[in-house]
Amino acid sequence: MLKYVLHTEKMNEVMNLLFRVLNIRITFFDLQESELDYFDIKQMSPFCHYYRTTNPDFERECIECDRKHLLTAKRTCKVHVYHCHSGLLEGIVPLYDKHKIYSGAIVFGQVRDKDREYQYNSTKEKELLRKTRSFSMQKVRDIGELLKHIGEYIIENEIIKYKNKPWAERVEGYINDHLKEKLTLERVAKHIERSPSFVSKNFPKEFGVSLKNYILKQKMKLAKDMLESGQPVKSTAFELGFYDEFHFSKKFKDHYGKPPIDYKLI
Repeated sequence: MLKYVLHTEKMNEVMNLLFRVLNIRITFFDLQESELDYFDIKQMSPFCHYYRTTNPDFERECIECDRKHLLTAKRTCKVHVYHCHSGLLEGIVPLYDKHKIYSGAIVFGQVRDKDREYQYNSTKEKELLRKTRSFSMQKVRDIGELLKHIGEYIIENEIIKYKNKPWAERVEGYINDHLKEKLTLERVAKHIERSPSFVSKNFPKEFGVSLKNYILKQKMKLAKDMLESGQPVKSTAFELGFYDEFHFSKKFKDHYGKPPIDYKLI
C-alpha cells in the first residue's frame, strides 16, 4: 500500500537538475528500499552497468549492499557515505518528514575513490574503472551535505508527502485549530470518534512522537511566531495554556535551546 504521495513531475525536475549540475548518478529509493522508476533514472557508471547486467552474482551483491547501507542511513538519520562491495564511493541521504517519519532516500555515487588503489582482476575491469568518474571522499561527503539541504526542500514543499490515514489527518487539523485551548487525549479521541487507547497506541505510528509531545511541539512553533510578531512572553504563555510564564519559558528553552525573550527581541 502506498504510504506517501510523490509528485513525480516536480521530483523528476529536481533530480534532472541535480544530475546536470553535479554530473553524478542520482536516484531515489522508496520505503521498501526499492529504486523508483517514476522519473528518469540516470545510467549507471560503466563499471556497474557492465557487471550488473552480465554477472548475476555481482547484481545480487549490489542489491544486498544497497539494502544494508540504506538501513544504516535510516537508523542513523544522517548522510551516509561509504565504499560499496566493489570499492566504489556511494552516498545515501535519508529523508524524514516534519513528523520525523522516514520517507525514502536519495542515493548517489558509483564513482571511483581518487585516493584509493584499485586491484584489477582483468584488462576489462581496468578499462571500465578508468571510464568511471573519480572523486575524493571529501567531495562525495560535500555532495551528500548539499543533497541533505535539497532533501529538506523536497520535504518542505511536499514533493514527497507521507500519506496519513484519514483519522490522523483529522487529528492533525483539529490540534492545529485548537492549540490555544486545553487539548487532552480524551478530547482528541472524542473528536475523531475513537477511543483514547486507540489514539494513544496509533498516534506515534503516524506522527513519530506521542500525542503529548506533538501538541507541545506545535505549541512551541506557534509561540515562536507569536513572540517574533512582538507579543509579550507572559501573554503568549497565557494564551497557549501554560501554568505561568516561568513554566512556559522552561519548556520553550528545552525545545529551542534559547529563552523566549531572545526570540521576542528579533
